[in-house]
Order: sequence, then C-alpha cells, then structure tokens
Amino acid sequence: NQTVYLPSEHMELDLGGIAKGFIADEVVKYFDEKGVTTAIIDLGGNVYVKGNRPTGDAWTVGVQNPYLGRGQLLGRIRASDLSVVTSGIYERFLEVDGEQYHHILNPKTGYPYDNEIAGVTIVSETSLAGDALSTSVFSLGLDEGLQLIETLENVEAVFVTKDKRIVLSSGLTDQFEILNENFESNAS
Repeated sequence: NQTVYLPSEHMELDLGGIAKGFIADEVVKYFDEKGVTTAIIDLGGNVYVKGNRPTGDAWTVGVQNPYLGRGQLLGRIRASDLSVVTSGIYERFLEVDGEQYHHILNPKTGYPYDNEIAGVTIVSETSLAGDALSTSVFSLGLDEGLQLIETLENVEAVFVTKDKRIVLSSGLTDQFEILNENFESNAS
C-alpha cells in the first residue's frame, strides 16, 4: 500500500522540486524537539523563519530582484513561523546560442514555461507547501496563479513579472515593503 508503479522501464520519479521544502520542514521539527524557539533556516530559495528575532521583532526576509545579482532585493516581508520560497527564471538556467532556458519545464513540451512571470515567492506555514506551490503557480501564469493563491488559506504570494510589476496576493498588500522604485506594484 506504499508503492509506486511506473509503467515504462526508463521512467523515473524525481522529487527534487520539493526536496528542500521537505528538508526545511524536518529541520523545523527537529528544532521543535530540541526546544529551539528562534532560528532562520536558509536552504537557498527556501527560507523558514522560526519564532522572532532575539529583539522580539518579526524576522525580515528579502525577495530577490530577478534582474540584479544575488542579494539585490526588490522587497521584503516581515514574518514569524513562516516559510518563504521563491522560484524564478533568473538563477538556474542554460544558455544555448545566446538564448536562456530556465529550469521550470512544461512536462508536455519539455521546454521552459513561457509566461509573464520572472519569479514567484510563496509565503506559507510549511516549506514543502511553498516548494510545491511556487513551481505550480509559476506554471499557471500570473492570472491563474493568483486566483489559485487567493483560494488557499494561510498562503500568500509575491509575483514579479518580466515587465517589472510586483503583484501581491490580498494578504500581502499591506505586509510587503518595496525596496526598488523601478517596479510597479499593487501594494497599499
């Protein structure tokens, strides 16, 4: 009752899309068992902030600017006991004959999804959910992805479009701080 059957000999099951999320959540469980009340778990694209900073304030988690180098932020979120997971076209890609192909692939075509999204950040209670949602929401595109997020409890999203717009789900419009004036936003 706990097996998976793949009908073709050369088929493989790859859980890489949710592995970091699973590991982050396991680290959170371990910290809970050991009595750790405050921590940042950063697995590169997957961040979980546990508790509050030693000052008592919520943690600040930056959202990468997809058009600048690593560590260059377009905005930030204050969070406690939440996961912040980002997927985008800007860090993991292959360049062939001057054209970049990002790593989020459409299984029907074998090519990268081609939509208006440059990056999507999911804020959720678990990192596993954030991992699964960041990829699936990216694949849906901006409008359908935002519609999905708005139906989920305790899940929010920051969408960054290729034309430099920031679109926030309803629960983040007052929570997200924009740090780069080159982006338009629906933030309050």
